[in-house]
Amino acid sequence: MYLYRAPNNVYFTRICLAKYLRDKGFPFDVKVSLLTRDRAEAVIRNIEVAGTLKKIIKSIDHKTRINDFIRYVDEVINNLRAQFDADDSDITFNITPKPHFIPIRDTKLSEHRESTTVAQVMPVLALNEALSAFIISKQKSAIRPLSIKQLEQRTRHFIDTVSSKSTLKAESKCVHDITSADAMTYRDALLTQGRSYKSNKEYLAAIFQFFKWCQLMNYCTSNPFESVTVGQKPKAKPNQSRDRWTHIELKRLLRSSSFEASTTDFKWVTRLMLYGGLRPSEACQLKPADIKLIDGIHCISVDDSGDAQRLKNINAKRHVPIHKYLLEQGFIAFVEQRKSTHTQLFHYKPVGIIEDWSKTYCKQLAKLQTDIGMQANQRPTSYGFRHTFIDEMKQLDISEHIVAQIVGHANPNITFSRYGKDVNVDALLKDIERIEYQI
Repeated sequence: MYLYRAPNNVYFTRICLAKYLRDKGFPFDVKVSLLTRDRAEAVIRNIEVAGTLKKIIKSIDHKTRINDFIRYVDEVINNLRAQFDADDSDITFNITPKPHFIPIRDTKLSEHRESTTVAQVMPVLALNEALSAFIISKQKSAIRPLSIKQLEQRTRHFIDTVSSKSTLKAESKCVHDITSADAMTYRDALLTQGRSYKSNKEYLAAIFQFFKWCQLMNYCTSNPFESVTVGQKPKAKPNQSRDRWTHIELKRLLRSSSFEASTTDFKWVTRLMLYGGLRPSEACQLKPADIKLIDGIHCISVDDSGDAQRLKNINAKRHVPIHKYLLEQGFIAFVEQRKSTHTQLFHYKPVGIIEDWSKTYCKQLAKLQTDIGMQANQRPTSYGFRHTFIDEMKQLDISEHIVAQIVGHANPNITFSRYGKDVNVDALLKDIERIEYQI
């Protein structure tokens, strides 16, 4: 509706803005008093006012800032109405704001640029540019290359997805264009792409982190992913739980001719995860000097003091007593032999730009599993050895704070975490040696 009469009989021009503009925080409508109670005169004035408003609204693009739009409309319409006979000068121009609107950035009313200049208050950045700056910022922090790569890949997935659903090209879509509606649409798309609950949660966490950084950099006023969640974690059926290795699967692997024929390094790394709860990369990057005698007990020192050694986080730095099974299998003799000839305990090397220590081992394990008939996507992973160790300790009812210290997790109990000291290795060893696999 362009022309309507108010209760006081004064005529107004009224134009509603499109929904996609209202979703970005623009006013619901623009109402302009035509300063007359005479319908014939109002019709003539409405033609000029409505035409002018339509041109201004049409000129809105992805860089138009809401406050500048309102200010510019005000200026243009007041100049236009100055030509009217102001019989009702007490009636003023009015824009009805949308409740809780969120202003967006920059200034560009392209069709009327020559007649008005408004200073840019906040920077405008395309999503691609913002992602590049975000990654550079992260690289300056003490963050693992793998974590940075995952942040980039997951944020890139969002940008590509949201750009494919938009009329704007990827290089033109700006940070401030993204709304909570875009975030929910992406969330819904993510849930249909076949990833696990954990992966979907990590994708949303990465993008939340990206927009949090953008908000701190003043590229947007709010984080569109603030309240977006994956939803409730689905309950897996017993036969769908692939976190750990069953005793049958372990027996099938460790007693196979393929395992017997594998390299010495491969065998020891597998055993260190099973009997010490080490992460694959922690085992693969060990040096001979990391095997130490502490209070008369042989321990694995998990740290990042060596060249290219990396830990997941500060909690990962720890001493893990060596299980008697590993000692009986000759692990210390193996270490002594390597100490005289090698700087690394095993022959594994960090691979790729993220310097992944475990990639070669994981490939070897996958090939071995295929050789013994374990089907892809239906078999436990290398990380599953660590999960198996943790689950065995849980089944033995070992205290959670003890398990956390052994495997390098944050202490789950705030009292132990803040006030308690680490348990000595002798006590840890007693709990570790309670683990006995029926293989």
